[in-house]
Amino acid sequence: MHILMADDDKDDFLILKEAAEKAGETLQVSYAANWLELWRFILKTVPDILFLDINMPVKNGIECLQLIRKESKYDKIPILIYSTSVNKVDIDKAYQNGANYFIVKPNAIDDITSIIKKLISMGKEALLSVPPREEFVIL
Repeated sequence: MHILMADDDKDDFLILKEAAEKAGETLQVSYAANWLELWRFILKTVPDILFLDINMPVKNGIECLQLIRKESKYDKIPILIYSTSVNKVDIDKAYQNGANYFIVKPNAIDDITSIIKKLISMGKEALLSVPPREEFVIL
C-alpha cells in the first residue's frame, strides 16, 4: 500500500513514516511539501491513500482537495485531511468538498500508529465511502 502525505512540515511526515513502520504493515510512504509537488507526484503515481494537511503554502489543503476531486481519474483515492485544526469550519469544508475522513493529528506516535492500523484494517473500499458526518472526524 502506498501512502502519500502532502504537508509543509517535514517533521510531521517523518513521524507519520515512523508510525507506518511501527504499524507492521508493508507500506510505502511518500512526501510532497506543497500543491505543486503533490500534483507532480499524482500525475505520475496514484497513491492508495492521500494524507492532506490543511495549512500549506501555494494552495491550502481544502483547495488541493477541491482540485483533486474535480478530476474523475482520482476518484479512487481516499483523501484524509490530516490537521491539528479542530475548527468546525475546516471540518465542514473538508466534508463538503469530498474528503473521506478528517484526522486530528495526535501528539503521540503510538496514537498515529493506531490510526494507521485502523485505516489499513478498514481497507481501501471502506475508506472511499464517505462516512456519516458524526463518524467523519478521527481523534
